[in-house]
Amino acid sequence: MVERFGVRVFVLGSGSSGNCLVVEAEGERIVVDAGIGPTLACERMRALGASLITAKAPLGLFVTHEHGDHAAHASPLARALKAPLYAHDATALRRVRRKLDVRSYAPGRAMPLGPFLVEAVAVPHDAPHVALRVTVGRRRLGLATDLGHATREIRAFLGGCDTVLLEANYCPGLLETGPYPPRLRERVRGPIGHLANEQAAELARQLEDGRVSRLALIHLSRSNNSPERALAAVASRVRRLPVEAVPHGEPRRFDVPEGSSMAGAEQLGFAFA
Repeated sequence: MVERFGVRVFVLGSGSSGNCLVVEAEGERIVVDAGIGPTLACERMRALGASLITAKAPLGLFVTHEHGDHAAHASPLARALKAPLYAHDATALRRVRRKLDVRSYAPGRAMPLGPFLVEAVAVPHDAPHVALRVTVGRRRLGLATDLGHATREIRAFLGGCDTVLLEANYCPGLLETGPYPPRLRERVRGPIGHLANEQAAELARQLEDGRVSRLALIHLSRSNNSPERALAAVASRVRRLPVEAVPHGEPRRFDVPEGSSMAGAEQLGFAFA
């Protein structure tokens, strides 16, 4: 039984090989993104000590944007979970919309769904994309990946959260010498690409003076970054904010109950900087 207003987050995939996470509270769930299929999602959920497919279907599967690492498996995952699929109007998902009744959510319009209040804000990326904020009682979780840069609106949006899952996609040095061709390198580091470690560090520095009490770095590039590099860059800029990193493609669980935003930290096995 999940305690009242406790929020449990299961990161089933993070990175270019596929993104998917589950947010659980008061016996209900929502799923965010469908970059991995049902079989792999179920395996990773089991590895975290829980079942993905249960008698009670999730209240919704939210797609943040249409890139394959976030939406390629939207139709099979929604069907397997028996969950309604939500996408904002700027997300085409043409094949999916021909198969399923896709419900709409919109940046700037809060959506109550069971115990959850889901909010979205547009972020700068080369496909129409949103960051999400999920509120349960007095606990608030923020999720922001695929950011070309951090806008003032994003800073305010995430600053109102207790726990933030934030992209730290690449190390500029590794990107420059890595396997990506020049055109792809330009896309990644451009203003509508992805967030570098140093950009994530600067945003973290701005967030630590507000409500945020826990920060997890996600969507790390397998080719152009490492958890150690991401942590080192962010830790060098923050004074008190606990920071951890989720390795590319590895499942992780966060327990964030009311009144103790650091609960569950020991089981993650990360050292805080």
